Amino acid sequence: MKRATCLSLALMGTILCTTEGAAARDPEYHSRPGSAAPFSPAVRAGDFIFASGQIGMARDGTVPEAMAEQARLAMDNVRDALALAGASLDDVVKCTVMMTDMSQWADFNKVYVTYFKPGRLPARSAFGASDLAFGAGVEVECLAYKPLGAAQ
Repeated sequence: MKRATCLSLALMGTILCTTEGAAARDPEYHSRPGSAAPFSPAVRAGDFIFASGQIGMARDGTVPEAMAEQARLAMDNVRDALALAGASLDDVVKCTVMMTDMSQWADFNKVYVTYFKPGRLPARSAFGASDLAFGAGVEVECLAYKPLGAAQ
């Protein structure tokens, strides 16, 4: 019987697990073709996929004013980042939400819940921030669990 070893990273609220006897693999860094961003949108480490924080920015580089539209774009961008690593929003187990105006929380939530199946909402943390990149009002980062070898 294999024994699982887990490491809790308290600051990130994340648990990483490895299984004895499993072949160790280096992390896989996934990027968008042609992107000049100074980070990887998604990184696979074992059975987990870390999606970098995504803001509600459209492909043309604009950030709409309405929170509902920013929320939709941020979640679309998270979905697209996960897809780079072969995962989907169905695989998400944890999200962190950063907002510059917590009074818009309800507007964000109305959009957010539509991206997940009923009964499968991920664990979530949220906090207010004084500023986000490009003047965005919301940023969402997610952690997905997709065991190696699972159907893509």
